[in-house]
Amino acid sequence: MQAKLKVSTRSGSGKGVARKLRRDGRLPGIVYGGSGGSDLISMGARETHVLLQSVGVDDTVFELSFDDERTEYARVQEVQTHPYGPELLHIDFMRVDPGT
Repeated sequence: MQAKLKVSTRSGSGKGVARKLRRDGRLPGIVYGGSGGSDLISMGARETHVLLQSVGVDDTVFELSFDDERTEYARVQEVQTHPYGPELLHIDFMRVDPGT
């Protein structure tokens, strides 16, 4: 299965930056692995939450559309959620070859 997700690159890292993103309705994340380096990203929190509820996370390849017009394919490696609430806190994506 494949799903599309629009993401933006972000420059800062750390707790303060992540809290500010969440306050603004964005969800911090990272894309790593494959031939590229690590990319710090953010995505719409509400859209991502709805998408993750509608697809199986374990068997889905996500088409990540970056704001600089490039596209990468990745699987969800880890989803961090709030300890006692439904809020998503952070998502790790691992790049995959689109042919697999």
